[in-house]
Amino acid sequence: MKKLILVLSTLLLLTGCWDERQFKNIKLVLTLGYDQGENGGIIETVSIPTIQRSSEGPGPESVQVISTDAVTPRDARDKVDQSISNTFDPAKVKVVVIGEDLAKENIYPTLDEFYRNPNNNLNAHLALARGKAEDILNFNSQSPTRISDYISGILEGAVAATHATGENLQLVCAELIEPGEDFSIPMLKIDEEQSVIKFDGMGLFHEDHYTGIDIPADQTTLFMLMQGKKGRVARLTKKVSDKHENEQMNYVTVNVMNQKQKLKIKAEGETVSADLKVDLKVRVVEYPADHLAESATVKELNQKLSEILTKEAEEIIKIMQEANSDIWAIGRQVKAYHPEVHKKLDWIEAYPEIEITPNVDVEILQHGIIN
Repeated sequence: MKKLILVLSTLLLLTGCWDERQFKNIKLVLTLGYDQGENGGIIETVSIPTIQRSSEGPGPESVQVISTDAVTPRDARDKVDQSISNTFDPAKVKVVVIGEDLAKENIYPTLDEFYRNPNNNLNAHLALARGKAEDILNFNSQSPTRISDYISGILEGAVAATHATGENLQLVCAELIEPGEDFSIPMLKIDEEQSVIKFDGMGLFHEDHYTGIDIPADQTTLFMLMQGKKGRVARLTKKVSDKHENEQMNYVTVNVMNQKQKLKIKAEGETVSADLKVDLKVRVVEYPADHLAESATVKELNQKLSEILTKEAEEIIKIMQEANSDIWAIGRQVKAYHPEVHKKLDWIEAYPEIEITPNVDVEILQHGIIN
């Protein structure tokens, strides 16, 4: 009897799940898209999967895509609630896509609600749409995969292959709020001919808005390595010769095994410059022109790749400066370590003109099992 009284007394102290949300009472939104609306408003597009249930268990899945005009994202969410059964819930959002026209404005007002609502998923991927986000979410793929899984798979693959940084809502928040460091976001586009959504490079941001200038998809791997970032695989294919009639013989493909990156900033008077050093240790995975048995051949290929990648790095830096996108936060470092120089400069005007000199050094460590 005493044990029963003790158990009942203990139950009175239990608070229970006071904040639980029953799955049957909500509609989980897995993909969100935002586009520029009229008069400064927005168009929100949501993708909501629904699984039909039967006595035998889960049935077929249907996907509802809804677009609505609104003044703000919160207003849009309320309007979507009026169009669906149950309640709009963003707790499991996997991907947020922003149309390029809207991204050219200040993107923080669009994302503000995500940071104020504790139920939101800040690990959701963030991407830009070439054109409209609405078109991306309405894309009818031949694959049975959900659009949220399809897009997140593309973005995760881009990170693994050293094409993208892996920016999510939480990481972007720090860069938006803290001045002095710009960032880039993956760009997606619809390939009508092949009926697929494709990774289409990295969109460069200056402060809180998309500049309209991108790093092309074929240069994003080096762009990531220049930032000291490497995914699971970093593969580079470059043309190193013109002497073979068979065009494939003129190319080499290498996997980056290890990489080091160092940026050295010089500031004196009213002059700022920077030297970027990138060291790449690589493995040759495809080179049909030669078996690389001789050290002189390897040395020559090292030099050729170093020259090609250094020139490409110069092109990337030129694009970044054209966009006024200070990815390396050079301005912040000058302000911190050379305040007397920074005070003399209007950094927004100065950054596109400073001299940034890259030097990419390639060393082949392995060349496969063929000597």
